[in-house]
This record gives sequence, structure tokens and C-alpha cells, in this order.
Amino acid sequence: MKTNIQRMLACMLVLTVVCAFAPPVSADPYLGGDPLVTANGSTGVVSGGLWFDAYPGFEYAHTNPIEYNFTLPCDPGNVTWARLYVDTYIGNMQANYPLNTTVEFDGGAGYATLGSEIMNTTYSFPMGSGDDGTVWFSNHFNRVTSDCLVWYDVTNAISSSSVSARVQTHKPDGTQPFDGRVKMITLVVAYDDPDSGKTIHYWVNQGHDTDSYVADDEGYSYIGETDFGTSGFSAVNANLTAIYLASYNGNYAFNGNTLAWSNPQQGSYFGYQSWDVTNYITGGDSTMTFDRNSTDSGSYSGYFKIPLTLLTVEEE
Repeated sequence: MKTNIQRMLACMLVLTVVCAFAPPVSADPYLGGDPLVTANGSTGVVSGGLWFDAYPGFEYAHTNPIEYNFTLPCDPGNVTWARLYVDTYIGNMQANYPLNTTVEFDGGAGYATLGSEIMNTTYSFPMGSGDDGTVWFSNHFNRVTSDCLVWYDVTNAISSSSVSARVQTHKPDGTQPFDGRVKMITLVVAYDDPDSGKTIHYWVNQGHDTDSYVADDEGYSYIGETDFGTSGFSAVNANLTAIYLASYNGNYAFNGNTLAWSNPQQGSYFGYQSWDVTNYITGGDSTMTFDRNSTDSGSYSGYFKIPLTLLTVEEE
């Protein structure tokens, strides 16, 4: 009997050690969400670059749609990949306030409807519910806490260097929604420049990840992570951009190097920050980590959400 007890204790010790060194969970274990991965976004090689522009406001879009115009940095024929992202606010992290988000896009030939996406369900925090947190309505539309994130590939819809997006929100029956403000309209474009002579690798890592003081207070501290397949590359220029949905920017590191912090907050709950990470490309795969910034007081500053990170590496 003593031998069996010793074996049980040994197994428990091994299990404890394994758990102590287990990798971090894929998303905030309390609020839920989805990690940022290249497989959800895009990667490739271009001679021009990776460009984005964004509407950063936080305005109601029921009576009048929100419209934003983009001026591309290239001829339309040089666009190799383009995706439009829209984030709308439900008004509550868990309650069901039905919301219909209609997205239109004018790539140069007039507006066409990309989709009319309906959210009509509650949201459950993973902790204690058994759910993974994310509610998927389609392969391009989900809900994480109080946000609806939708995206569309628009590469083949672009026939002009001047394009526009238009977003309107309402209840499924067409009436005024509980909230439905638009947090973000972002267009990301990978493009060629036939005259540059450059070889530029790019990654668009996409997800719908969160970090919050709630998780920390409950003992489930979380640091998000996203990886880039940069192995084998030596860089003459490398640029990293984090595009976040929060009232306060997070903390970031790249390949273990702390990145300079600022709080650009281009919108009430939207911002982006870019860094030159050329010296941090080491020849292996790269990792960016992110964490909420807990130096600012107030409950809303304790919530951080990020849907996109962009990386470009120009080879020698």
C-alpha cells in the first residue's frame, strides 16, 4: 500500500511540474476570445509593401451610415491582397442586444453590399460556463464580449486607387439598435511596386483576443502571443504594427524585446502603434506578446482587445 501511495504522490508531483511549465492558454481564460494567427489573415511576398488605413471613430450608425474613404498607395492592378475589417459595438459584454451590421464597399465601380450580418445571441465568459467564449456566426463574423468583428476579402473588388466603405447598424427588424456604434473600419492591402526591386515578406495576423483586469482579479493572469514565420530571413528593414480596440493601449514585446510604449488612441476605443523591429529579426521565427497596461486606473482602462498585428520584413 505504501508503494502505491508513493507512486500516486510521484505522479501528482510530475503533473504539478508539467502544469507549472505549460504554455499560456490561447486566449483570456476569463473573458475568452481568439488568438491572432497568420492562418486567419494572410502572408506573402510583395515588392511594394503592406498598407492600412482606418476609420477610428465611435459613432452611431443607425440613422446615417458611417462612411470612410481610402486612398491606396498603389495602382489598383498592383493590389495582391486586400481585406476590409469592421467592428461594431453591441452595448454589453454578455447580454443579447440583437444587431444587424450592413457593410458596403465601393472599389471604384460604385457601392455593393458585402454582407448584412446578424448578431442575435448572448455571450458567456468561458470561466465557469464551459464555453470557449467566441460566438461564431459565419467564417468571417464573430462576437467576443461586446464587439462584433466582421471581415471581407475585397481584392477582386478594387478597380481604383480611391475606394470607400460604408457601415450601417440596426436591429434585425430595421429599427434602432440598443447601441451599434462603429469602433473601427480598417482596410489592409498588400501590393506590388514593379519599380522598387525590393523583396518584402508580410504577415497579417488576425484574431479577436482580449485581456482584462477581471481575469487578473480572479487569478487568471494572461499574456497574449502571436507568431510570425520569419525563420531564415535577414532584414534590412522590418516594421511591426499593432491595431487594437481599447481606450488604452497595451504593452508589447517582440522576440523578448520590450517595445516603446505610447497611447496613440486614434479613436475612443481604437488605436494603432508601429515600431521598427529590424534589429530584432534574428533569423528564427518571431513572436510578439501583448498585455493590458495596468498602470492607468479605472475599470475601462483595464480592458484590452486586439484583432490585428502586421509585420513586414524586407530582405537583404
